[in-house]
Amino acid sequence: MKEWISDIVGLGYAQSIQIDSILYDGRSAFQHIQIATNPAFGRMLILDDAVQTTEADEFAYHEMLVHPALVTHPHPLRVLIIGGGDGGTLEEVLKHPVEHVTIVEIDREVVEISRKFLSSICDRAFDDRRVRLLIEDGIEFVRRTQERFDVILVDSTDPKGPGAALFAAEFFAACARALTDDGLLVAQSGSYIFQANLTERVVGHLGALFPEVATYWAAVPAYPGVVWSFTAGSKRHDPRTLAAQQIARRLQSVPTRYYTPPIHTAAFVLPPRPIDK
Repeated sequence: MKEWISDIVGLGYAQSIQIDSILYDGRSAFQHIQIATNPAFGRMLILDDAVQTTEADEFAYHEMLVHPALVTHPHPLRVLIIGGGDGGTLEEVLKHPVEHVTIVEIDREVVEISRKFLSSICDRAFDDRRVRLLIEDGIEFVRRTQERFDVILVDSTDPKGPGAALFAAEFFAACARALTDDGLLVAQSGSYIFQANLTERVVGHLGALFPEVATYWAAVPAYPGVVWSFTAGSKRHDPRTLAAQQIARRLQSVPTRYYTPPIHTAAFVLPPRPIDK
């Protein structure tokens, strides 16, 4: 019988995924790292028994974390990514005519293992001349940096282990200070179905910092509940007000599989939660 792993989400619910084979199994200073295969999802990055990304559906998550913000900002030149060691978010950012991308990842081994086993996700993104990779704590980076960014993307793990502090009010306040006067921040904010408290916490933190705050969603089959949330905070530009023609114009040279002008508009219409806790 093949092995299964279960991600215990809470509310009496866990999501299980079959493991066909394990290509890598090791521990870094921060977490248990595995690269495994599944017949539906292909290769998967698993951290502490929770699936982080898969070859089959990574495009939905990464495109929706990145493109709503980079399409909303009229001239996004400098981008900061916190987390995102698998390189998928970076790959999407580099589709835009940005000038400089800083990616801050706490775990070097996640980057190295992803580059070795998940090249279909990150391709050669880390080799792009516009990219600066820093292996350090993202919280400390935003706390001390004097740089200013047009867009900050928080591609964190769940709020446990090294990702826990990336959901704190102090972290988001430091991110807000690191933005330009018309900057935007987007953070993944958990399962819309099973982590409502997490989503609401992120909305509350950003609501105290930004005049424009909006939660939106994407369908990511490998994630618990499928309906995954993202929350955007903006100092000036509201992603909900973009016309389809504006989005289409800014996407002309940006190839996508999931994100489209109609998807952008529809994503901000949140479905009712069948579980309200």
